[in-house]
Amino acid sequence: MPFITKAELKSASVIAVVNKAINNDDTIVDIIIDETEDVMRSYLSGRFDVDAIFSAEDTDRSGVVVKHFKKIVIHEIYKRKTGEVNEITQADYDEAMTWLEGVSSGSINAGNLPPAEDEAAEGDGFIKFGGNTRYSSNF
Repeated sequence: MPFITKAELKSASVIAVVNKAINNDDTIVDIIIDETEDVMRSYLSGRFDVDAIFSAEDTDRSGVVVKHFKKIVIHEIYKRKTGEVNEITQADYDEAMTWLEGVSSGSINAGNLPPAEDEAAEGDGFIKFGGNTRYSSNF
């Protein structure tokens, strides 16, 4: 099952415009949704559990991921039709990509996204101070 459906794009664009851009061929939207998921997985996989993120359904999905996902899909649909996009669509796409880059690098807080297995906190929760035994060495 895809992360979002064509019907959910109505909050990011007018469905009649989407239909015109894809020539009423819903398989194009499905392909773009799959490609967008791959792009987002590549950015998020280093720090987050992407299987958990993209297998979530309905209200269990991260709203911010859904929002940026739609922006990327709409940009790709419009770009496919004309090779050009309007300023608002381009700005939305740029915002989504900036968010992905920031979350990927850790400079933007991802909110409630589940951490990757190796990013999860381990141990008893205490911070341990100190270091290894010092040895004198001659150079």
